[in-house]
Amino acid sequence: MATKIALNNLYKRFGSKHVLQGASMQVAAGTTQVILGGSGSGKSVLLKCLLGLLPVDAGTVQVDGHPTTGLTERQRTQLMTKFGMLFQSAALFDSLNVWENVAFVLRQRGISERIAKDTAIAKLAMVGLPATVADMNPADLSGGMRKRVGLARAICHNPEIILYDEPTTGLDPITSDVINDLILKLQAELRCTSIVITHDMTTAFKVANRVAFLYEGKFLEEGPVAQFRTTTNPFVRQFVEGRAEGPIKIVV
Repeated sequence: MATKIALNNLYKRFGSKHVLQGASMQVAAGTTQVILGGSGSGKSVLLKCLLGLLPVDAGTVQVDGHPTTGLTERQRTQLMTKFGMLFQSAALFDSLNVWENVAFVLRQRGISERIAKDTAIAKLAMVGLPATVADMNPADLSGGMRKRVGLARAICHNPEIILYDEPTTGLDPITSDVINDLILKLQAELRCTSIVITHDMTTAFKVANRVAFLYEGKFLEEGPVAQFRTTTNPFVRQFVEGRAEGPIKIVV
């Protein structure tokens, strides 16, 4: 399969704090790549570098063989149309109703209100929400429904790449599994490329084609799910098993 996203030897620091220290990874088109890592491992910075929102100090980021940095405003706008993102908190606008949130990008592009609302209702249906939800306010939704609305917004403009930032955080196990099933469903229906940032091993093992473990700014291991189930890397093993004892030390 062709490479959709290529991260090559990325370095990024803020003052004396080195966040990315030689991170490299390739994501094949049409696959789901899960990135595991604890707090402070560099996952959020990696996403921002991938989107070109942060310049890297060294290394390159490419999407479809083209760099994501040093772009003109027009090139950046064109690049961003390839991406949809589900934020950890769903990040819905409380001042807008559900369909207005879902169709936010379309309305920004000048799409008529009728077409924007019809599109939003169709995307809500894709994530299992009825049309009656469209005119509700975000404050009236459960956590799981908010996540679904955020996901509908992420796919409203038919992106080629979907980024999921901790998609099951704050959800109960059953609702989390509903979100995992939606990730798989959208992958099959949209044939998009997905990157899922998570520390939830259930999510990782269910949705991933490949998994990568980010620790102190670099990937310690990357490979198919089966490899992570039987890994002998002590850092990865400790994380996968969720043990306090091991080489990864947490300061309390």
